[in-house]
Amino acid sequence: MNTSRNWWMLIASVAIVLTWSTGVVAQKGPPPRHGPGGPGPQGDRGPGPGRPFGGLEFLSSEMRFGDKVVKSVPYSAQAVLESTQTLGDGTHITRKSTALLYRDSDGRTRREQTMDALGPFAVSGDAPRMISINDPVNGVDYILDPQSKTARKMSSSGGPPPHHHEPPPASESKTESLGKQTIEGVEAEGTRSTVTIPAGQIGNDRPVEIASERWYSQTLQVVVLSKHKDPRMGETVYRLTNINRSEPPRSLFEVPSDYKIEERTPPPGPDQMRRMRRDRED
Repeated sequence: MNTSRNWWMLIASVAIVLTWSTGVVAQKGPPPRHGPGGPGPQGDRGPGPGRPFGGLEFLSSEMRFGDKVVKSVPYSAQAVLESTQTLGDGTHITRKSTALLYRDSDGRTRREQTMDALGPFAVSGDAPRMISINDPVNGVDYILDPQSKTARKMSSSGGPPPHHHEPPPASESKTESLGKQTIEGVEAEGTRSTVTIPAGQIGNDRPVEIASERWYSQTLQVVVLSKHKDPRMGETVYRLTNINRSEPPRSLFEVPSDYKIEERTPPPGPDQMRRMRRDRED
C-alpha cells in the first residue's frame, strides 16, 4: 500500500510540473510564434539554441499541450512515445508508452496515461495510471487517481514558469527548415535543431552531436511528430496518431461525481526555494 502511495506521489509531482508548464504561461498569453528553434509557441520549439537537449527535458516538453490556451480548435488523439537506447555491447533497449489527449473548444485539456515509463526509464511494479485535467476557464487543474477515486485540485494561476536550460557555453548550435508535409492528415512544418558539444567540453574525446527534429501543425497548434537523438541517452520519438477533429464529450473535463476532491497547495517554485535558502543562510 505504501509503495502504491509513493508511486502516486511521484506521478502526481510529474503531473504538477506538466500542468504548470501549460497553465502558468497560458494565463499570460501566447509567447512569440517563431524563434531560433522553429515555428510554433516557444514551448513547442524543442531542443536547439537556448533550449534544453536532455532526454527528460524532451519528455516533459512533449507531454505538454503547449504554452498557451488554444480555443475553437478541439481534437482528440493518441500520443505515442518510444525510446530506444543502445548499450556499449550493442544491446538495444526499447520502451513504448501511449497516452490519450483531448482538448475542447474552450481550451480545456485532458491527458490519460499509464506511467509505465518516463522517457528511457522504466517504472517497476504496477504502473500507476495518471489523468490530468487543465481547466483554464475556471483556473484550476485536477490530477485524478482512478484507484482511490480522488481528485487533487490545484489553482493554475501559480507555480513555477517553464525553465529553459542553456547548452554548454562552448557548444555550437544550428537550426534548419525541413519544409512542410502532411502527417496524420494535418499539415505540419518541420525544423531540425542540432547542438554540437566540442571535444573536451564534458570529458568527451570526440564531439557529441544532439539532434532534434520537430513537426508543428499551425492548424492544431500542437507538435504532431518529433524526434530527439542524443548519443548519451539514445533516441526518443513522439507522435500523434488517430487525430479526431470533433468536439470531445464535456464530461471528460469534469471530475466524476463519485470522486473525492482534495484541495492541494502547490509546492514552492524555484525562485521561492532560492529565497527560502537565502533566508536560512542569513
